[in-house]
Amino acid sequence: MKTELQQALSEIEVTEPTTAGGLQIFGLRWTIKSDLFYVTLDEALADESLEITEVSERGDVPTLMVISNSDTMIFLMAGEQLIGAKQNRVLNVSIMIAAHGKVPIPVSCVEHGRWNYHSRKFHSSGSASHGHLRKQMAEDVYDSYHRMRRPMSEQGKVWNEVSRKLGKMGSRSGSDALEQAYEDRQAEIGNIIRDARIPADCCGVVFAFDGKIAGMDIFDKPSTLSKLSPKLIKAYAIDALEEKYDTAQISRKAVKDWICSVAEAHSDSFQSPGTGADIRMRSKSLIGASLLVDGCPVHTELFFSSLRDFVSSAPA
Repeated sequence: MKTELQQALSEIEVTEPTTAGGLQIFGLRWTIKSDLFYVTLDEALADESLEITEVSERGDVPTLMVISNSDTMIFLMAGEQLIGAKQNRVLNVSIMIAAHGKVPIPVSCVEHGRWNYHSRKFHSSGSASHGHLRKQMAEDVYDSYHRMRRPMSEQGKVWNEVSRKLGKMGSRSGSDALEQAYEDRQAEIGNIIRDARIPADCCGVVFAFDGKIAGMDIFDKPSTLSKLSPKLIKAYAIDALEEKYDTAQISRKAVKDWICSVAEAHSDSFQSPGTGADIRMRSKSLIGASLLVDGCPVHTELFFSSLRDFVSSAPA
């Protein structure tokens, strides 16, 4: 039997795609209605209502401390990158921080060669872990929840992927920092962000390149997508830049069919490190997660688990 989330996902409307720098971008509309009020990570850091620090003076690679001084909830998206303190990290999962909450959050290191303070607090880089890494971490977290009831990544695999990515992008970083790849390709990524077009009433996006669907992100409201779409486009653009552009295109029907395949996914619910439930989904064609707060899917992410199954150049 479909869950309410799976039913809502199967009824998503997929728009005609736009193309920017070899990246296909499909807008998504759905029927979810949200009364939740929250701000994003970057908004909360900008007005200093959120502090993110190491958990102690010595630090702990897989955990950071979040302290909210805000009267509203704060949403942190899976994959968002945090710069500073003893080493750069990315968020393992999407988390909603309650007003005036203090929460230890699960993270992964994306700067293997540094373990000394650059700052006492973290700040936003304006980027997120690239699509390949986000998918890998989603798989790790799925397994970790089932083994240990905790959303942990396999740090060694994360470092290996960061090293691979830096090599593929021709980037050199003295501390093996993933952010270096974004800095080195800033102009190309900026052009892709400039050319990307997402309808204003869409809540989500699907990204595809080289004739393959890469992943999907959808939120409870269009305003959240509008705020976070630059990070998402950067994350998939840098993967598209790694490939040789192919003329093959994914059809809107192939995208719709893939999203509808979520009905076949096995679904489990876990207590989120913050407020709400962390839903984990897995099938032969996808791996994904959804953060539910008061029953509302604030952020749902899906990634292809078998890209070759949905290669298509047929018209929509």
